[in-house]
Amino acid sequence: MAKIINYDFTLESLITVEAPVGTDPATLESEAMGKLAAHAHHHQVVLDFHTTFDPETGAYSEEWEVKDE
Repeated sequence: MAKIINYDFTLESLITVEAPVGTDPATLESEAMGKLAAHAHHHQVVLDFHTTFDPETGAYSEEWEVKDE
């Protein structure tokens, strides 16, 4: 059985919420999350591979390919 590790991705998409000047951005988070969910549902977000994490060793790595030993 193949060893299982975690692959970490960063979200590289811009979500825009219109609001009056001076609006506290914290009050817009719910609307932004809704827009993000809609974009994700339609595959309109950009994900970039970041690192792998091995929970057995606690090691992070940017390498993902299996190396011959």
